[in-house]
Amino acid sequence: MADPAACPPASSTSGNARVIAQLLAELDALGVVEYCVAAGARNAPLLAIILERAESRDLTVRHFFEERCASFFALGRAMETRKPVAVITTSGTAVAELFPAVMEAYYQAAPLVVVTADRPSHYRGSGAPQAVEQNGIFANYVVRTVELEDRADGCFVHAESISARPGPLHFNVCLEEDLVSTLLEASPAAPPYEAPEVLALLAAQDWEAFWSSEGSVAVVAAGIHPEDVPLAVEFLAKLQAPIIAEATSNLLGEPRLKPWLLPASERVLRQLHPQRVLRLGAVPSWRWWRDLEDRPEVRVLNVSPAPFRGLARTENVAIVPWKALALSIPAQPENTIHLPPAPAADRFLESHPLSEPAWMRHLANQVSPGATVFLGNSLPIREWNLAVPSLPAGCRTWANRGANGIDGLVSTWLGVAAEAAESWLIIGDLSTLYDLSAPWILTQLPPAKRRLVIINNGGGKIFSRVTWLKNAGPDARKVMENSHTLTFAPWAQMWGMDYKLITNLEDLTAAQTAADQSACAVWEVRPDAEQTAEFWKNAI
Repeated sequence: MADPAACPPASSTSGNARVIAQLLAELDALGVVEYCVAAGARNAPLLAIILERAESRDLTVRHFFEERCASFFALGRAMETRKPVAVITTSGTAVAELFPAVMEAYYQAAPLVVVTADRPSHYRGSGAPQAVEQNGIFANYVVRTVELEDRADGCFVHAESISARPGPLHFNVCLEEDLVSTLLEASPAAPPYEAPEVLALLAAQDWEAFWSSEGSVAVVAAGIHPEDVPLAVEFLAKLQAPIIAEATSNLLGEPRLKPWLLPASERVLRQLHPQRVLRLGAVPSWRWWRDLEDRPEVRVLNVSPAPFRGLARTENVAIVPWKALALSIPAQPENTIHLPPAPAADRFLESHPLSEPAWMRHLANQVSPGATVFLGNSLPIREWNLAVPSLPAGCRTWANRGANGIDGLVSTWLGVAAEAAESWLIIGDLSTLYDLSAPWILTQLPPAKRRLVIINNGGGKIFSRVTWLKNAGPDARKVMENSHTLTFAPWAQMWGMDYKLITNLEDLTAAQTAADQSACAVWEVRPDAEQTAEFWKNAI
């Protein structure tokens, strides 16, 4: 690849055409058929061509005014379809808006394809408008960065072979000012995007070593794609070891696993003392998992599509690809763990019906078979795990458990559930405030029953459970919790969404009865603070 400094700039329209033709050949080879675009002057030539191609090639193009929403929506589509989805931005600070979604995609190993229009490379370092350092901006959070640029001396910087490792890709496309009206013949494209073969990157001895070691086994499961559930169920039914599964594992309610599924609570986890832990899917949300950092004597085997251990320690920790579950178990595990008695959470849910965890159960009872459910990070997912043992048949449960952030959750939900007949988002108030532009895309989606449920407890109440903050003064608590008295009624009105304030079960029944079954409705649930505090004090 030529040195950018050695190549003078090109200025012809045909140069732009060559660059765009090459890019589209690469995207076609990757199998991209969905585009999320945020228009600007710099990417206008590219968007013009994509819109021309959309109808004849059966492409889906959705437009956004804000890049962060576009990228999280695209992430949601990639999560659900497991196919590459492209998000296209203009140059400058617009590129930086993609960073949170790229980080999340990286840790989920999701096939998000980021295409950023850029000024020609000779502008870099000049301080010219929108001439920022875009090439390599995502650093370690993409599996490959490719720059495309046409230059006057024939130095065409182009895509080489694309990494087969799953995860986000970045194409940085340097374009001159002139618009493009025609395309030239494209250069040969890269091979299609594919995940690596199962055991090609696997040290098979890690699988063997785990099963040949001694000690009892417990399984923790989270973030399993619905398409991967059958293989997991088949494996776990043969294993017959205790299973602690988050809602996002999509294992809850599986009849073959019923004898082994335990309530997904910290109390249950603390009662287990396994010598070996088998993690399936994503990194779980429990504090118990984090405490494994300081327990090197516990052997951990991670089985996941993403290439991450989920723990910082390396001693007695290994990772193998998901399809390793199809392998045989060399030695039947020693299942000497005594299953703990059912926790008393059910009793406290009944006696504290307006507490936050109890609201999770009330909401779950409104979900129809086959619906899509997306859970917010922090308290919503933890409370749902505790209060909801299973959902009706065919439901699919999701969350952004890669980088575990609270930004972009509304947009990701809308992406995941874009084609679902019924979908639910259960999210906190601060998470909603992070993504107020997300409903922009609703007019471009087919009509569907969408319920955006905001658990408004007046701030980040998860921090009230942090040990040191419990004894802190009111000023410290206010800063950490970001306490507020906001309501989401004006926001819902702004986007034309129906709004209901729900403070009791009668309100919930009325909202469900009155709601339009083909529209998006915002339900603002305000839990009882005293009941919530009492629940956490006694139940867990």
